[in-house]
Amino acid sequence: MRPKIVRLADPQIPAAATTLARAFHDDPLMIYAIPDPADRVRLLPDVYARMIRFGVLTGEVYVAAGTLEGVALWLPPNVKWTRENIEASGMHETATLIGNDAYQRYRDVVGREWQARERDMTAPCWYLFLLGVEPSCQRRGLGGALMRPILERADAERVACYLETENQCNVAFYLKQGFEVIVNGEEAGASGVRFWTFRRTPNR
Repeated sequence: MRPKIVRLADPQIPAAATTLARAFHDDPLMIYAIPDPADRVRLLPDVYARMIRFGVLTGEVYVAAGTLEGVALWLPPNVKWTRENIEASGMHETATLIGNDAYQRYRDVVGREWQARERDMTAPCWYLFLLGVEPSCQRRGLGGALMRPILERADAERVACYLETENQCNVAFYLKQGFEVIVNGEEAGASGVRFWTFRRTPNR
């Protein structure tokens, strides 16, 4: 049965953040930024709660109804990365939360991805900032269902979509959703972390 997908309500942010923390616990970027597994368990829920709050302020966040076993955070075309929005979400405190060294490692990778996005997506697009599914619930169609509301809207509005991943295991999944690879496993500087970027043109 197709899961019911709904917009996130503010009281659900902590539970949704916990889902993302588990989904990304073994993600190559997070392992690089925060090498100790116990530290990731402790820190990532708060990290993702701040990202979700930013998504609520500036974009749209979708979850699996009732269970919160999956979360998709989309940022709209021409999203405003203003200081006001970043501070309101708490994202400006990330370095304090995880430590300056971990934050710099995170920025080293994300900065390369940002450069690729600025280079390759000059037209407005929907940006899939985060997509995560509870590990025990993966490969059941939930990830695709979470993406569907914005993919359908993007098709109707004739707007492209964009995303990136640091996990090669996700490549086949995104190809199945109609995306095409732009950057194919490029290494982000000396980090050893590779990343892939994807674009989806609207279906006519």
